[in-house]
Amino acid sequence: MASRKNKKPSIPFRLNVLFFAVFILFSILILRLGYVQIVEGDTYEEDVNETASTSASRVDAPRGIMYDRNGTELVDNNLILTLTYTNQRSYEDEERLQTAEELAELIEFDEEETDRESMPERNLQDYWLLTRENEAEELVSDKEEERLMENDKDPYEVQLDRITEEQLNDISDEELEVVAIWSEMISGYYDSPQRVKRDLTEEEATAISSRLDELEGVDVTRDFQRDYQYTQAFQSLYGKVGSIPEETVSEFLAKGYQRSDEVGQSFLEQYYEDTLRGKKGTVSGEDNDAEETSSGSRGNDLVLSIDMDLQREVQSIVDDQIAQSEGSFPNDEQAYVTAIDPNTGEILAMNGYDDQLGNVTNTFEMGSTVKPATGMIGLQEEVITEDTEINDRPIQLPNSPPISSSHEIGTIDVVGAIQESSNVFMSEIAMRLMDYELGSNNGFNDEKVDEAYTTMRDYYHQFGLGSETGVDLPSESTGLDAGRANAGSLLYFSFGQLDTYTPLQLAQYSATIASDGKRMEPHLVKEIREPNRNTDEMGAVLHQFEPEMMNRVNIDKEYFDIAQEGMYDVVNTELGTADSYFNDVNMEIAGKTGTAQREIRRESDNELVEVNNQTFIAYGPYENPEIAIAVVVPNAYSSDEGGRSGIANSIAADTMQAYVNLKEERPGAGSSEDEDENEEDDENAEDNEDNAGDEEDSGGEGEEQ
Repeated sequence: MASRKNKKPSIPFRLNVLFFAVFILFSILILRLGYVQIVEGDTYEEDVNETASTSASRVDAPRGIMYDRNGTELVDNNLILTLTYTNQRSYEDEERLQTAEELAELIEFDEEETDRESMPERNLQDYWLLTRENEAEELVSDKEEERLMENDKDPYEVQLDRITEEQLNDISDEELEVVAIWSEMISGYYDSPQRVKRDLTEEEATAISSRLDELEGVDVTRDFQRDYQYTQAFQSLYGKVGSIPEETVSEFLAKGYQRSDEVGQSFLEQYYEDTLRGKKGTVSGEDNDAEETSSGSRGNDLVLSIDMDLQREVQSIVDDQIAQSEGSFPNDEQAYVTAIDPNTGEILAMNGYDDQLGNVTNTFEMGSTVKPATGMIGLQEEVITEDTEINDRPIQLPNSPPISSSHEIGTIDVVGAIQESSNVFMSEIAMRLMDYELGSNNGFNDEKVDEAYTTMRDYYHQFGLGSETGVDLPSESTGLDAGRANAGSLLYFSFGQLDTYTPLQLAQYSATIASDGKRMEPHLVKEIREPNRNTDEMGAVLHQFEPEMMNRVNIDKEYFDIAQEGMYDVVNTELGTADSYFNDVNMEIAGKTGTAQREIRRESDNELVEVNNQTFIAYGPYENPEIAIAVVVPNAYSSDEGGRSGIANSIAADTMQAYVNLKEERPGAGSSEDEDENEEDDENAEDNEDNAGDEEDSGGEGEEQ
């Protein structure tokens, strides 16, 4: 008993310290809150009111304008009025539907937007369930609903599955417009204006504005709509503007965008989004007392490298040539043309038959247009020399199809092989690269075969074939690398029938040959300029894109001279494969034809048919190139099958002549060119006098073109 009395209940000393510390902290907090509320309350209230006043709506600003290289306006903005709806979580479905029904009486949608077949089925189903409550309840009984919920299944999803096509057809044509409006209203984010209809008529805007007090969440705002000029000639490459894609919302919000903003979604509009985006103005106040507190500004303008006059001429040429080739295509007609300034990489024209985008996204086997590169590879790798002669005759490797040229050629050197397009000569280069002699009993050295594939692809990539071109577009194909097949496929590779490339890659390759191996980065934009209030005049230059050399091909200048000579002979000699096509072109040019045989499935009967990819590369003037082009006409019947041969050659010849004509038509074009040529001739004459006798020692290397 005594021991129990001596045990005194006590609180540990550390716990007392903790209680005391908590008491002190709470005392400080209470004093601070009192100070904020009593002493500084008025100040904070003023700050809140000021913030609420100035954080009102932000006014959309127009995007930057696009011009062509000559100052022709290509893309502008039209001021329009737009109906918006700001959805709130507090709104009931019935309220939204009633608003949609009232708006349907005030505005009209296009037939395409109210077409039953084009509407998402889910939207029709949701509308049907919302407007046919009794029928909707019959789709799922009360007991079944309980059972579904017990199993964590949503009865609403079951209702959707059980709506029949007949029930959806019960939605009248008048209701379809309500469905279209309602669908747009609920497709946006909560608390963010969603565009329901753009470009309201004056009558529609007036009718809606007079009822804004009754229409919860509805507003009429000023907006801007892109106005694309020359749509047939260049529409695809402009790209398009639209709502922020769901997968990139976070990225744009981090940059200061609002969910309801529109952004560039493809090609130039997307690639130059940060440049083209306008600066929004802000409006403070409410309703009739609102006033603009900071003015917005148009986005910066782009000056494209495109010559729209040439672009339109080439488009007309392509259309005419395809029209003359009726019956030449088993499926849809295709044709692509890309023109580049080989000195700067500026894209002067990029055309396609109903598809400009195919120049950067579609890939094809390009056939014999790769032969100038193959010839230079053989020279640089020293498996042939300028004087090497080969007898062009049919050849065949073990377990491979026979190879022959399109006609009997006989004994030729590398210049003649390019001029007359010898498959056999290029195959001989490939065999020598893999250290194989025709008829040898030693078989193939797999390691040497792999090395030959690697060597050829490495050189092709330096020309731009099979590698990224560097073009200022958000996406491009690099072509198909067919890998390392058997030794026989390497021979086909040597004359362009294995890997695939884009028309733009082929154009960069053509330009690289024209510039003696300098691969310039192609681009569609020359300058970024400040916006000018007078859109007929361009603003000050903010940034000018300088020519950028991506690489120099690791091939000696003298070998470029040899390949260029062969390409000159293709166009300017009787034995050349394209001599007859360029007689009327008032420019001295060099070029190379190409044909790649392949099989495709004909869509009309699902049969496999043989077709050709017709290709052509060219540059000119020959001595001082200003333009390099590539033409690709894929999947055309051969002449034996009823197709028209030489479509690509004809397009190339007409394109080069169109360039000459436009140059002559423009003021001062002739005189300045003549003066430049005279000055150059004088300089060359002086160089020849000063360096007499040096040519032999320097290997005949002349001035770079």
